[in-house]
Amino acid sequence: MLKRTACLMVILALAACAMPETRIYTLNLAADNSPRTVARDATVLLITNSPKHLAQPYIACRTSPYQLVISRYAKWEASPEAMVRDGFRDSLSATLFREARPASFARSGSYALKIDLKHFERLDEGETSFADVAFDVALLSPEGKDLYRDSISKRVKLDDKTFLSLAKGASSAFDEGAREVRIAIARAMKQ
Repeated sequence: MLKRTACLMVILALAACAMPETRIYTLNLAADNSPRTVARDATVLLITNSPKHLAQPYIACRTSPYQLVISRYAKWEASPEAMVRDGFRDSLSATLFREARPASFARSGSYALKIDLKHFERLDEGETSFADVAFDVALLSPEGKDLYRDSISKRVKLDDKTFLSLAKGASSAFDEGAREVRIAIARAMKQ
């Protein structure tokens, strides 16, 4: 019995040593220091949707149009869906709205920004890799009228295939897309 226990402990110790460490990556989004461009005492509700693999924190890499590989030991700090929602929350509440907050559906009396996240992954094309961030976005008035609608797709070439490079590229791609949306929303709300 003692030999079995000792063997089992040795096997468990060896297995623990062989497992790779889990690494967690985060976005580093640029702070928006621009002044309020629209004087609104309004709230915008952020309604997000995404495929299942973007609603969990594991990093996804597309190796072909037919294959998506999910990393077991490299994760985002939160799901891409949550990071995109939070990025828009911080950006819009700082510049265009009194408050931006997550919601599961549009409520009358508030603007609603619907974000349908399509891609948030590393895209490998031969020896070259890209951070691929794509989403559809629609802004609805408190009355439910379409004020703005667009599809945003950004690809940033990565220095290498590491997840650190992906985090930098995804930060840049999302920042660029969010800035475009912010500018378009400001224009749409002034009309």
